Amino acid sequence: MNNIVTLHFPVRSSPVPGQVQAAIHPGCRYDLVLPEPVVADYLNHVTDDGDHEQLTGLVGTYRLSVDAAQIEPIDPSAQPPQGFIWDMDLLGPGIRRCLCTDADPPRSPRNNRLTLMDASLDAPEVCLLDNQPVLTISPRFELEWMTDAFACQLGLVQLVEASRTVQFADGESRVLLDTESAGRDPVLYLNDPDDNAVVKPVCAFQAQGGKQRFDFSRAVSQAIPAEFNNKAVVSVSVLEKYTWYFMQNADPGDPDRHIWVPVHLPIVWGWSIRVQQRFGGVWDIFRKKLIMPTPSTEAPALPRWQSNSLRCRTAREG
Repeated sequence: MNNIVTLHFPVRSSPVPGQVQAAIHPGCRYDLVLPEPVVADYLNHVTDDGDHEQLTGLVGTYRLSVDAAQIEPIDPSAQPPQGFIWDMDLLGPGIRRCLCTDADPPRSPRNNRLTLMDASLDAPEVCLLDNQPVLTISPRFELEWMTDAFACQLGLVQLVEASRTVQFADGESRVLLDTESAGRDPVLYLNDPDDNAVVKPVCAFQAQGGKQRFDFSRAVSQAIPAEFNNKAVVSVSVLEKYTWYFMQNADPGDPDRHIWVPVHLPIVWGWSIRVQQRFGGVWDIFRKKLIMPTPSTEAPALPRWQSNSLRCRTAREG
């Protein structure tokens, strides 16, 4: 597979001839000077369903936790009003003129860019981990990461829609995980109760002007219990669809001035699989269907969730 896809948001708004354009960058906070017509237009976009950011490219706040992604609009009554740019592509000329930029230090007018050189899925397999059979699958990406605009951390947010079920020898079954219990939207994927990092680092912090090409993968797994609540398990079924967001942040340690924002389109992948136990305690993959990693224009461009996969566990293994 050698499909080369450049994933970034080009700026559509054309500069006025002869006018010097101050460099503005996604993820940064800016003071705003909002004339009444601009305020009125912005407020018309602010709806109860929270989709205002999809229309303006600006948010008042974007706070990420294991329980939710909170998106709030700009408060025009604040002194001064402030907002974060999350998508340069959506900024119209009127909003651009309202941004108060600081010319010192100067910033490059270019954008940071992530290029997906290749994407694949390792074949799912059952392996032993600490003498426990585990079903695993690993998406793999070959990435080129260029930080022409500003120094930046590249990170990953993983959302999932999932159902995991065990079947018993007596014909009954038990659902281990069901994200629909939290609603119809995807939830944040967490696998370790001790790991509460919402955004997982993809590589080291990269200086402005940096460029690197590297392979990246992150395994997803499901333990296969021999029994559950003293009942023998004969098969395990997993049905999952993941939406992965590669994000950038100029200073993750300063959330008052910088937020995580997407650096490319979401990547969607998934698997539907069932493993059964043969004689002698050997587990085999009985059925599988894979969704190969693919950039998506249908998934929300800015990740949001209202729960996480650990909270959606309907039963505890043991």
